[in-house]
Amino acid sequence: MEKDIKVIKLNNIEKKEKLILSIGVFDGIHKGHSSILEEMFNYALINDSNTGIITFEDTYPKVFKNLSSFLLTKDEKREMLSLKGIDYMFCLPFDSKLRNLSPKDFIEFLRKNMEFSCILVGDNFKFGKGRTGDVSTLLELSKNYNFKVLVKPLYDIDNTTISSSMIREALQKGDISFANKMLGYKYFIRGKVIKGDNIGKKIGFPTVNVKPDPSKLIPKNGIYKGKAKIKDKIYHSAIYIGTRPTFNGEELRIEAYLFDFAGNIYNEIIELVLEEYIRPDIKFHSLEELKKQINQDLLSIKYRIYEEEKEIKIITIDGTAGSGKTTIAKSLARKFNFDYIDSGALYRSVGFLAMKFDIFDECKLVEIIKENQIKFLWDGEKFRVFYKEIELTDLIRTTEVGLVASKIGRFRGIREVITGWQRDFLKKVKRGLVLEGRDSGTIVFPNANLKLFINANIDIRCERRAKDLNDINKEKVLESIRERDYLDINRDLAPLRLPQGGYFIDNSYTTIDEILNIITTLFMRSM
Repeated sequence: MEKDIKVIKLNNIEKKEKLILSIGVFDGIHKGHSSILEEMFNYALINDSNTGIITFEDTYPKVFKNLSSFLLTKDEKREMLSLKGIDYMFCLPFDSKLRNLSPKDFIEFLRKNMEFSCILVGDNFKFGKGRTGDVSTLLELSKNYNFKVLVKPLYDIDNTTISSSMIREALQKGDISFANKMLGYKYFIRGKVIKGDNIGKKIGFPTVNVKPDPSKLIPKNGIYKGKAKIKDKIYHSAIYIGTRPTFNGEELRIEAYLFDFAGNIYNEIIELVLEEYIRPDIKFHSLEELKKQINQDLLSIKYRIYEEEKEIKIITIDGTAGSGKTTIAKSLARKFNFDYIDSGALYRSVGFLAMKFDIFDECKLVEIIKENQIKFLWDGEKFRVFYKEIELTDLIRTTEVGLVASKIGRFRGIREVITGWQRDFLKKVKRGLVLEGRDSGTIVFPNANLKLFINANIDIRCERRAKDLNDINKEKVLESIRERDYLDINRDLAPLRLPQGGYFIDNSYTTIDEILNIITTLFMRSM
């Protein structure tokens, strides 16, 4: 690898023999980008590969796109790529040497400096000097340089192709709803809380002043409904972007009025999400007129909050065996006071019954569980399952039952019954639901608010699984994990995949509090 190429490892997933790449600036990581990244992740999952993004230093977008601000800062882009399951980021210096490489020379440059088996791009991909190379050029070069090419169609909304420039335009117009729709998440601004001049406090509406990264694109001036994340908590907010014309201000300010919050948070890093544009920033003729308008703004936002909180929120969690997804799911349910379903336990229960009655015929198993449905409940600490009043909760936690559960998971009839149980349970939910396990975000609730895929380094997964199953034979557990992965990834019906619009969480070495903090941020941004 040439010394000028920066290689950044984005997670702790083990290094694999094969690597799939994509190439681009990826500003914003909008729905179009996400469709490429999700395709990469799932291709890598099937082919036991790592994923990598080839991107460029800031010179490229500044020179060729005339940009001075971005939808994502450097740190935010790195975090978002990691959350989309990308293992490596390769940052190339956009100097005169690189700019003048022909398409053929660019691919040769990549081949010389890294081993890769596949490149995945959008169907409008251009590369090389003067952007003279396109998808057909890449396909032709792949024959000589021995790699596979995958082409992803562009992502459209209402017959309009999503682009970072369209999102910038929408933000600058104050069309935050359309911008968020194209992004696939709520646009956010992160920054340090700084001291202001306390005007808001003096007139009865205390605000926090946020200083963003100078490279972050700031949307149109005005009042927005939004939220703020402070430490590990989320607060409804009224967010102001503007120059305070009533006070003849000139400097751009970002301030947030936080509902139900009191405290000193100077120098804290907080994050704001923008959800709805309420009104433009205007100059008022008097302080009383301003205060009256602020009261109206807050009432309007409170009404929207009231309507929003009627909605049942759903978080789905899937992932690999031993990744810690059950611990994460239960912790989330407790944190948000949501109901919880461990769908893996439902499949294990059916697997246990198959072993107990020595019945592996799909129709007979379906008949058994339809005649006597498995009952389940979440008591706030434990997800408990019952069959004919007999509790199965502890009986189903064995390696053998897990392998049988993976096999019967291929039965369409079994899947339909268990999916129906989970959807019916939603009718009883009052606040929200965390659904953890098999196909939670791809099949059961594909329109969930937040869809997560949990994974970890395979050695860590082995240690956790051995402890969970009280099995001291780690080689046996590792073999069972590999077998389980293979079965889950390659099953014919609804194989294990990162859901569309989902996020990848690396749970290798992080604490549960750190993981919950990351997920809380994603939950606040979620649509």
